[in-house]
Amino acid sequence: MSKKYGAYICQGCGIGESLDIDKLSEKASDEGFAVKTCPALCGKDGLAILKQDVAGGVNALVIAACSPRVLYDAFRFDGCIVERVNLREQVVWSHPRATWPAPTEEQKDDETFIDHVQMMAADYLQMGLAKIKKVELPAPYKLETLSRKILVIGGGITGISAALDAAKTGYEVTIVEKEPALGGNAAKWRKQLPTEYPFEKSTAPVIQTKIKELGNFSNIQVKTSTVVARIAGQPGDFTVTFKQPGEKIEFDVPFPLPPEMKVDESGKELEAEKLHARYLEYNQGRQDILTFDPNGEKFGAVVLAAGWRPYQPQEGEYAHLGFGASPDVVTNAQFEAIAAAGKIKRPSDGKEAKSVVFIQSP
Repeated sequence: MSKKYGAYICQGCGIGESLDIDKLSEKASDEGFAVKTCPALCGKDGLAILKQDVAGGVNALVIAACSPRVLYDAFRFDGCIVERVNLREQVVWSHPRATWPAPTEEQKDDETFIDHVQMMAADYLQMGLAKIKKVELPAPYKLETLSRKILVIGGGITGISAALDAAKTGYEVTIVEKEPALGGNAAKWRKQLPTEYPFEKSTAPVIQTKIKELGNFSNIQVKTSTVVARIAGQPGDFTVTFKQPGEKIEFDVPFPLPPEMKVDESGKELEAEKLHARYLEYNQGRQDILTFDPNGEKFGAVVLAAGWRPYQPQEGEYAHLGFGASPDVVTNAQFEAIAAAGKIKRPSDGKEAKSVVFIQSP
């Protein structure tokens, strides 16, 4: 990139009153920069100066004004390198002249006198001038091969919805579902929350409608009874290995050693070489994690919609509520199954329940 430099020093927000702008301009000019000052660079006139110079070919701008954390969009110019020098917060506001007085006329003629505030501003400006000479615009990384296929992991309501949206925009989509049928937990619902006004009553689940809709798209492929064994690569160029649930293949992801295999008989942690040897033995038959599957399928993006599992309380976890002791104390998933069968009947005796208590556990 051939650079054309410009340095712009703002005088607003107390900068002009606290600092010698002419000396700062001289420093930038000595470094070969075309220098311009303005009462307020963020104002209409100041921005007009910047835009005019950019249009004239300036593509490396040092803007000595306020913090780079503010007015980011105002001082951003496409195709240009912009270095912000913070004279306002880091110099003028943090070192007010009430505490750090400006030099008197007599002190200005004294070569031994140091105006620390002015020196700080000059140092920050010098660093900005030096930095922009070293910085280059980043070159965008472009993949040699870019896949436009999308993999959706999970064939529940979320995965199917994502697949349909992607297919409608023209992408090729593959849905992977470990179960023999699509739907996930949504297929077990009796009702679902309303999605349309007036949002007053539960509605029939839409999952079956969405499953049928998949058949309208030739660019959607469905793989049931299938799981992902390994994903390798990067966005735009993923290599994915599929397998059947429970199947063991060479491209299964290697497992880390369990804690008990990281120590010797005395409980002392193994040395690195022995750990590595034991790791290889533990993962015998599996390819190294950095090895790509030559027969893997290519995808450009992966949508993870693996769903959720109903919570299963541990034995005795909710004993104080009667769970585990009384068959009539159930989880929300168990209650949904009872409700889906018709009337709400007690598991203990099959009689219709007269009342139901819901307990929301934190």
